[in-house]
Amino acid sequence: MKYCSHKLSVQNLLIGMCRGSPGVPRTIRRMGYRDRWIAGNLLGRTGTAADPVLVLASAQSRHSFFVEACEEPEMDPGRLDRYASVTAVDLRERTPLSQDQTELYGVAVFGLEEHRDTLRSSIRDSKLKPTLLLRTGDGLVIDANPFPKVALANLFRPVLSLDWESAPLGWIAYDHESNLAEVAQAVIPQVIAYAAGRVNRVKIGRVCEDHLLWDLSTRAARRQMRAKVNAALSSAARHEFSEFFTLRSGALTFSGTAQAAIRAPGSPTLKRMARHHAALLERLAG
Repeated sequence: MKYCSHKLSVQNLLIGMCRGSPGVPRTIRRMGYRDRWIAGNLLGRTGTAADPVLVLASAQSRHSFFVEACEEPEMDPGRLDRYASVTAVDLRERTPLSQDQTELYGVAVFGLEEHRDTLRSSIRDSKLKPTLLLRTGDGLVIDANPFPKVALANLFRPVLSLDWESAPLGWIAYDHESNLAEVAQAVIPQVIAYAAGRVNRVKIGRVCEDHLLWDLSTRAARRQMRAKVNAALSSAARHEFSEFFTLRSGALTFSGTAQAAIRAPGSPTLKRMARHHAALLERLAG
């Protein structure tokens, strides 16, 4: 069973397109676009921070765009307006983006086709003119305000074809807004891998710090992520994985049963752990 929010789908899809993942078009990669990350928030002259999902930047195309993922019927114009005070100087001094990547820059909103009319209306109320990309059954289409780079805009005309079933989901399995099932789906194999490396005890903090998004998240997002990782592992320790690990004082301790099973590939106990993992996901998903 896969668990993935719209935001995580957008993040993973774009990362996959930039890094050449199998099953997705590589045209964006060939145009030089790469996924870039903004640590914490992007701060403009007004002191109001924007918080993009990620940034796609290309020195080859001399262009960057900030990605906003919107699963709701409307996009908050105020959220978009936060980008209005961000200058090219801000981008070059406060982010990893280069001068070549910021000759042109803008915002792209990734929404859902069923919300086309309300999304159009809401972005019309913002100070910006963000590109509106809609997820359809066939892929992604530009619905309003094409990218200033014609070659990039043309990729989505009439549609950038995608097989959503094969779209990559493995780059970022969860974030601070994920539900416990999404978190548990990722962290249980992660902690089992620690045990396989002959680690008897691992702190929740380490589990979090190994996540790609940890160093790029705000303090508030880190607190939320840590709380969810702790809740998912605490639930597992009390129920399906009670014979395999305990969670006390912010750290997991592995039992001898767990470590023996992990060091014997194909053992009945290891297979039972896999079944317990599936049962945990079903329970947390409700």
